Amino acid sequence: MARWGLRWKSLLVLVFAGVLASLIALTLGWYVVAEGRQYSAKAFAENYTELNYQKILAPMSRELALARRFAELGSLRNWFLQPNNKTLEDSALEDVRAFKSAFEDGAIFFASDKSLNYYYYDNQLPVDGEPQYHLDPNVSSNDWYFLSRQQEQPYNINVDLSEQLHKTKIWINVLIKDKQEFLGIAGTGFELGRFIETFATSPQPGVQPFVINADTLKIEAHSNQELVAVGGIASRHEEDATILSLVTDPDSVKQAVLEAKQQQHVVTLKVVIKGEPYILALRYMPDLNWLVATSVNLNEVRLLNTDLIMAVGIVFAILLALVLILFGFAVDRLVLQPLRQLQQSAKAISQGSYEVRLPIKYDDEIGDLSRTFNVMAQQVASHTAELELRVKARTLELEETNEQIKAANRKIGDSLDYASLIQKAILPDRQMQEFLGEHHSVVWRPRDIVGGDFYVFHTNDEGCLLGIVDCAGHGVPGALMTMLMRAAIDQAINQLGIADPAKLLLAIDQTVRSMLHEGNDASQVATNADVGLVYIHQAGETLRFSGAKIALYASDGQTVEKFSSGRRAVGDRKQGDYANLDLPLSGWTFYMTTDGYLDQAGGEKQFGFGNKRFETLLLENAKHPLAQQTTRFAEALDDYMGDLPQRDDITLLSFRFEQGLHEKKV
Repeated sequence: MARWGLRWKSLLVLVFAGVLASLIALTLGWYVVAEGRQYSAKAFAENYTELNYQKILAPMSRELALARRFAELGSLRNWFLQPNNKTLEDSALEDVRAFKSAFEDGAIFFASDKSLNYYYYDNQLPVDGEPQYHLDPNVSSNDWYFLSRQQEQPYNINVDLSEQLHKTKIWINVLIKDKQEFLGIAGTGFELGRFIETFATSPQPGVQPFVINADTLKIEAHSNQELVAVGGIASRHEEDATILSLVTDPDSVKQAVLEAKQQQHVVTLKVVIKGEPYILALRYMPDLNWLVATSVNLNEVRLLNTDLIMAVGIVFAILLALVLILFGFAVDRLVLQPLRQLQQSAKAISQGSYEVRLPIKYDDEIGDLSRTFNVMAQQVASHTAELELRVKARTLELEETNEQIKAANRKIGDSLDYASLIQKAILPDRQMQEFLGEHHSVVWRPRDIVGGDFYVFHTNDEGCLLGIVDCAGHGVPGALMTMLMRAAIDQAINQLGIADPAKLLLAIDQTVRSMLHEGNDASQVATNADVGLVYIHQAGETLRFSGAKIALYASDGQTVEKFSSGRRAVGDRKQGDYANLDLPLSGWTFYMTTDGYLDQAGGEKQFGFGNKRFETLLLENAKHPLAQQTTRFAEALDDYMGDLPQRDDITLLSFRFEQGLHEKKV
C-alpha cells in the first residue's frame, strides 16, 4: 500500500474546500474596506487637527520667548526701581524701540508697579514715553494687573476678545522682579486672525476644520458663517449655535471634551451630524481655552481608492480564505490532532509521568514522530533517574560546604568583635571623662566593626593634649593603621612632650615614614593619616592648635570660625609643613572632625554633608551643653543620611572651657 504523506493529504483537502472559501472571503473584503475607510478618516482627522494646533501654537511660542527676553532687560528693571530717574527712563525707552519691531504685530506694553503707569505702543502709537493710563485697583478692567502681580508663575497669557476690532488678541504678561521684589509687568499682544482664516478653509470635500470655545462649546471659527457665534469669535450670546446642537449624542461629545482637556492630546470619536456619520477630532489649547476641531464626513471624504482596494481585496480574500480555511481544516485533522496527543504526552512527562507512550496510527511523518517521541521518553526516564542520584550526592556536598562556610564566618565574626574590643581599649574615654568631664564630647562611628579613626588624650602637670586621627582605609586595614599611628604618637610625645602640636606632627610624620616607607610596595598603598592636635595649658587662657588636613572649628553662638590646617597628611608622599596657632579659649566652643562626617552622602541629590551645612549646625548648637550637642550632631547626620549606608569612619570631638583647665567650668 502506497504511503500518503502530509503534503498530498493537505492538497487534496484544499482542492475540495475551494468553492466554500469564495463567499466568506468576499464578505470579509467588504468589511475590511469599510473599516479601512473609517480608520483612514480617523488618522487623517487626528493628524490634521494636530497640524492646525501647531499652526496656532507656533507664533504664540515665538512671541512668548520675545516677551520674556524683553521683560529681562536690565534697563527696564533699573527704571522700574527708580521711576523718576530721567536717564534710566531714556535708556529703557531706547531698548523698547529696539524690541518693538521684533514683535509680530509691533505691539509692546509695560507697567511700573511703583508708578502704576501703563504704557502701550504699536505701529500706530510711536514710543514717546507717555503712559496710556494709570492703573487703578478700584477699576475692574485693571483686575488683570493686580491678579497677575500675586501669582507665582513667571508669566500668564490673557485672551482679549475685542468686539471693536473683530479679531482675537492675545496678551502675554511677563512679571518683572528684582530678586523677590515685584517691579511690574511687560509683554506684547498679537493677532491670530490670519491663522484662523487659514485652517478654517476645508482642504477637501467632506473635511471641515473649526474652533470651539472650551467652556461654552460655541463654534467660534467655521467656514459656514451661519454656525459661527454672533459677533464673531468674541460672542457671548446664548442663542449662538454649539457643537452639542449639531450632534445626535451630545453626552459622548461632552465626555470627549473632558478627556481632551485632561490628557492634552487629540481625542477622536464617531458622531452623527444631520443623519450622516462623521469622525470628530478635538485638541485642547489650554493657553487660549480653545478646542481645535476637525470633522470628517465618512460618506463624502475619499481618502482611499475604494474601487481598487475593493478589487484587490476580493481577489486576496478569495485566495487567503481558500488557503487558510481549507489548509487549517486539513492541518487540524491530519496534523494538529496527533500533535495535541504529543503535547499532552509531553506535558505528562514534564509532570513526572515518564511511562507515557504514544500510539502509532499512521505510516507517515506523524507516525515517525510518535516513534521518536517514545524513544525520547524512554531516554528521559533513564536520564532523570540518573540525574536524581547525582543531585542527591551534590546536595550533600553543598550542605557540608555550607556548614564549613558558616563556621568560618563565625570565626571571622568573633575575631572582628575581639579586634573591636582591642581598638576601643586604646580610646582614652575614661581618662577624658576623669580629667575633662562635661567639658568635652565625642561622636565616634566606625563604618565597620573596626575602623581607621581614633582620638587621643594626654596630660602632664602643665596641661593636656587632645586630638583626632583619620588613618587611610577603614575596616581591618584601617584598624591596623590606628595601632601604628597610636604607637607613633606615643613615641613622639615621649620624646617631645605635649606642648608643641606642630613639632609633634613632624615627629609623627618621620616615625610613620620610617615604619612604613622602607618596603618596596610603600608607594602602592595609602599609609597616610589626617591628624588634628590641640594643646591646652593648665592655667592659660589660650589653646594651641596644629593640624594635618584636619581643621579646627570654633563658634560663640553668633559666628563660626574655621582655622585651617597643614595641606598635607602625616605620612604623605611629600612632607608637609605644620605650624602652631594660638587662640583665645574663653567664650568659644571648639570642634574637630574627620572627613567622614563632612563627606557623608545624603539628601535628595545624595551630595556630601559639606562644610556649609556643618558650620550652620555648629552655629545653631554652640551655646547648648556639649552632651546635648553630641546628640544633635548624631541626629542631624542620621536624618541627612536617610537609608544610605555610612561611607567612611566618623569622629567628631567637641570641647569648651571658659578659662584654664584648673577652672573646669562651662
